Amino acid sequence: MKHPRQVRAGFTLIELLVVIGIIGLLVQMLLPAVQSAREAARRIHCSNNLKQIGLAILNHESSHQRLPSGGWHFTWIGEPERGTGLKQPGSWAFNILPYLEQDDLRNMGRGLVGNDRTETIKLRTEQPVPSFICSTRRGSGVGLYTDNQTPFTAGGPIGEPLEFGAKSDYAACAGDGLMVEFPHEWPGPSSLEEGDQRSFKWPESEEWPFTGVIYGRSKTELAEIFDGLSNTYLVGEKYVSSDNYFDGMDPGDNESLYAGFNNDTSRSTFVAPENDQKFVYLRNTFGSAHKTVWQAVYCDGSVHSSSFDIDFQTHRNLGNREDGGIINAVP
Repeated sequence: MKHPRQVRAGFTLIELLVVIGIIGLLVQMLLPAVQSAREAARRIHCSNNLKQIGLAILNHESSHQRLPSGGWHFTWIGEPERGTGLKQPGSWAFNILPYLEQDDLRNMGRGLVGNDRTETIKLRTEQPVPSFICSTRRGSGVGLYTDNQTPFTAGGPIGEPLEFGAKSDYAACAGDGLMVEFPHEWPGPSSLEEGDQRSFKWPESEEWPFTGVIYGRSKTELAEIFDGLSNTYLVGEKYVSSDNYFDGMDPGDNESLYAGFNNDTSRSTFVAPENDQKFVYLRNTFGSAHKTVWQAVYCDGSVHSSSFDIDFQTHRNLGNREDGGIINAVP
């Protein structure tokens, strides 16, 4: 009696290739959805960062009855002994560290002198703060320090050039004017004693106006935000050239978040926000690495997003604390 022919289980090569092809197509179809979901999660994380920063600033205001100062000049760095007001040469970001549970970081170098102070300040400068980093843009919060590498400190210029700096993906709103720094040709004070003198000549506000809420030697009270807290930007995402997230070559991202008043931590609404682009340098502009939106926390602590084609006049109004441009609907 003949045995029936046995059928061999398995795929032929052609069948296997067809299955692999189908799987590949499914992956291609699913990948954009996965990437979109990941970006949505990163955008929410970024929004939470802004919420934390806004809350820290408002807690500072509750303690001091004013917003933190924006610091002195880009040739300076934060001084732990000098409070958060007109005597503080460091940035607003440096000033709110205690309200982000970063007291130890802000106090690094306190009471030290000479090489001990230099080494400690250098170490502090390289310490990132997670709340200041947008995960869409960069996973690491540290990049090269390529400008003002020997900033002034209590004992004079720091004794050893800074090589790396903790970065910030967020900037305070200095207003709707063209600039977000004191004039580059103006040297600023070269010592704490000089900056403290009543006779020291700071740039005149009439000649160099800042219409926002945090800027060089600012001491803004909430009552001075005449357009209303819900109609005024506090801090927003900043623009950075997309090919220069870590090399310090973008002139608005070449120092650290602890440095004095400059465009690393201050921006303007003079130009509409922009999506990060390759080798395009917009050092005074707000913007983001998100493909479709830019986010900001307002002076009332609320966080909102807007598209990059936001009405230009609306954007300018939101950057000015007292121009009368009341926005009835959040963009």
